[in-house]
Amino acid sequence: MSSLLPPLHNGHASIYLLNGFHEAVHAYEDWDMTDQEPQVAVYGKTVRISVIFRRLTQCSDKLPEHVLESLKAAIPHIMQHQPIDFPATYADASGLLRQALSNYVRRPVTATIYN
Repeated sequence: MSSLLPPLHNGHASIYLLNGFHEAVHAYEDWDMTDQEPQVAVYGKTVRISVIFRRLTQCSDKLPEHVLESLKAAIPHIMQHQPIDFPATYADASGLLRQALSNYVRRPVTATIYN
């Protein structure tokens, strides 16, 4: 089975994947956790934000400072216990966001059972 997203190249992500990460961070910020996990489009494919965060866990590209500031606002409860400072990498940010998502339990699909 092929992956939905392209691999990193020597620890570096394509600009499309990095832009997808930025969109995923914004989607996380706007997310009401009572809803399904947000999805964003990357390479013409719609993927859950957790897929993007997982893909970038080994990304050594430097995280822009404005994205780091967004993370500090979006996940203060995690940043408080595991602070990262500038310069940070996408791998650093992805790890924290994956931890934040681990607190979210995916809503089960409900089925009606007929007797």
